[in-house]
Amino acid sequence: MLSSPSKVLTALAVGLFSLLLCSPALASNDSHANNKAQLRLSDAHGAHVAPGVLLNTQAKMRITGLINHVEVTQTFINRHPFAVNAQYVFPLPSESAVHAMVMTVGERKIVGKIAEKQAAQRQYQAAKRAGKRAALVNQQRANMFTSRLANLGPGEQVRITLQYQEMVSLRDAQLSVRLPMTFTPRYHPRQYRLDGADKVATLSSPGLETTAGATAGATAGATASGAAELVSGWMSPRFVQQATGQQPITNTQPKLQLQVDIDFGLALHSIRTPHYKADIRNPSFGRYQLLVSDEIMNRDFVLRAKVEQSDKARAAFFRQTAQSGDYGLLMLLPPSDEFSAQQRLARELIFVIDSSGSMHGSSMQAAKQALFYALDNMNENDSFNIIDFDSTARLFRPSAVAANEFNRNEAERFVYNLDADGGTEIVGALHHALDAKQHPGFVRQVVFLTDGSVSNEQALFDLIKARLGDSRLFTVGIGSAPNSYFMRRAAQVGRGSYTFISDGSEVQAQMQALIARLANPALRDLHLAGARSGELDYWPKPLPDLYFGEPLMVAIKLDSQQQDIHINATSQHGPLRLSMPMHESARNYERSEAIARVWARQQIASLLLYNEQQAVREQVLELALKHQLLSPFTAFIAVDETPAKSPAMHDEQVPNPVAQGQRLMRFAQTDGQSLWHVLLGMVLMVIASAWLKVRGQHA
Repeated sequence: MLSSPSKVLTALAVGLFSLLLCSPALASNDSHANNKAQLRLSDAHGAHVAPGVLLNTQAKMRITGLINHVEVTQTFINRHPFAVNAQYVFPLPSESAVHAMVMTVGERKIVGKIAEKQAAQRQYQAAKRAGKRAALVNQQRANMFTSRLANLGPGEQVRITLQYQEMVSLRDAQLSVRLPMTFTPRYHPRQYRLDGADKVATLSSPGLETTAGATAGATAGATASGAAELVSGWMSPRFVQQATGQQPITNTQPKLQLQVDIDFGLALHSIRTPHYKADIRNPSFGRYQLLVSDEIMNRDFVLRAKVEQSDKARAAFFRQTAQSGDYGLLMLLPPSDEFSAQQRLARELIFVIDSSGSMHGSSMQAAKQALFYALDNMNENDSFNIIDFDSTARLFRPSAVAANEFNRNEAERFVYNLDADGGTEIVGALHHALDAKQHPGFVRQVVFLTDGSVSNEQALFDLIKARLGDSRLFTVGIGSAPNSYFMRRAAQVGRGSYTFISDGSEVQAQMQALIARLANPALRDLHLAGARSGELDYWPKPLPDLYFGEPLMVAIKLDSQQQDIHINATSQHGPLRLSMPMHESARNYERSEAIARVWARQQIASLLLYNEQQAVREQVLELALKHQLLSPFTAFIAVDETPAKSPAMHDEQVPNPVAQGQRLMRFAQTDGQSLWHVLLGMVLMVIASAWLKVRGQHA
């Protein structure tokens, strides 16, 4: 028989034991008994992280006309009293053409060389074993890259500088550029294949990419790291998060210094950088300078500016001579009356909303706001449905319903009650949203709201191609660091367009522009032809559909006697033919490789998107080596040939901050495992209470 104090102690012990069983289900930050103002970073397993290798990032953007040239410098600083091999996973824009790398050690600058990836890795490993400083930069995905730095001495600083270029986004008379800063953890389905892998990985359970520095051959035991072993050198981001209530992070995470120089040739208005404070100057007409400095890189840098519109600014053609020949960059914005339908067709709108665990917090709120806005702006002649998905997909109604007031109110209640939890199984949602059918008499449009936190992008692109029919897919990227690679490519394959919404403050403006695109028919079946020579060597290919307010941007390889270029398309009124008189509109850049790199980068992207990777490997490799570009099959390597020291015996990976508005989960909220832990804990608590009650009655 237990005394009363013993009963209380027993109850407390059983309760605590039960709560411990429940604890894995609670995705929480560390609690701290110590209230002192000290910085603590924790990884996915709640372990304290005290990085010995620091990283500062400096970036310089130079926007000239339609091309953004960017120089990114990563400074690695070793605080250890011993040498280390440093590693870092970092993001760049998915359309970036990385064409130069320099390693700086003290006063010495070692220019990196482009090489076939396996050959570069062998050279790096040999230098590493010999105790030489060496740097290796790889492309793991179109928007995910890695830096490896061998034999960084104690107290030493080494800089790795990369240069890339991309085309400026110009849409709805708004210029925008984006520099990604971190990642949203990817969700790995049970079966998926990493870029560059020949085999499909089968995981014991799907989950989020919350590993603690999972690299090929490493011992990190997260469920999602299994496929990394299929690709030599694959490295996953190592996420850390500042503990709740702590002081601002200083000197322990990547820090940012950014300079932007704009020479657009036109006046810009309403220049905004939504997530960072910028010092903006206007030294002369059409030229602008921005300076940004911040202590933490946990949200993408976004620059938006309104371009002064002109009735004459309907087309532009930029011509350039490079070592490999003449190239041109075409921008065409057909007048609005080409899009105006005399008789508007009825629409069926399918909204797909991602409510997986990675959308938790501000991303889910922004997605709901966006969907509310879309529902409020539907026409009563339209019909609609909603598909909510995480580990499984759920439909608002079995089939599309009329967009009357009653159904819209019901739909708003359905959306209001959504919670972010579970995995990101997009396949099931796409099977419901796309039916591989033709729909005569109405236009079928699918609006997909997600952060794109998936690792099986290519499999999803293949599924979209197979099931698109005559539907059109419009992606809406949500969050402070969405997977822009998935958004852009999915919209391209789905012959729609993409939109980014970083937080609630951008919902109305971005959704308003999207609604305008949805309401106006597109120009379809676009292709280019030369006046004399017929077919042109242009990319991307095939050309996407063209929507109101979105210019057509195409890179073209020209012959020396190139004459007018014709654009053929199909509009609501029938066949459409537009001409570009080159002798009137051509604006020459200074001699450089800029447009040639854009042409090569667009060609590589199209080849990889519409073909099996290994089938086009040799073609992509030849292009990448010829134009000095990073690709899935090439890498930059730099080796310092100064006298070697003893090889470093320790590896350390620089962590990536969790994206703003998200939280680091100890255990991925996937496939219902957390729910079973909660239920088990509750059952044990009920059993404990019943046992104590029975013991009390017998006492």
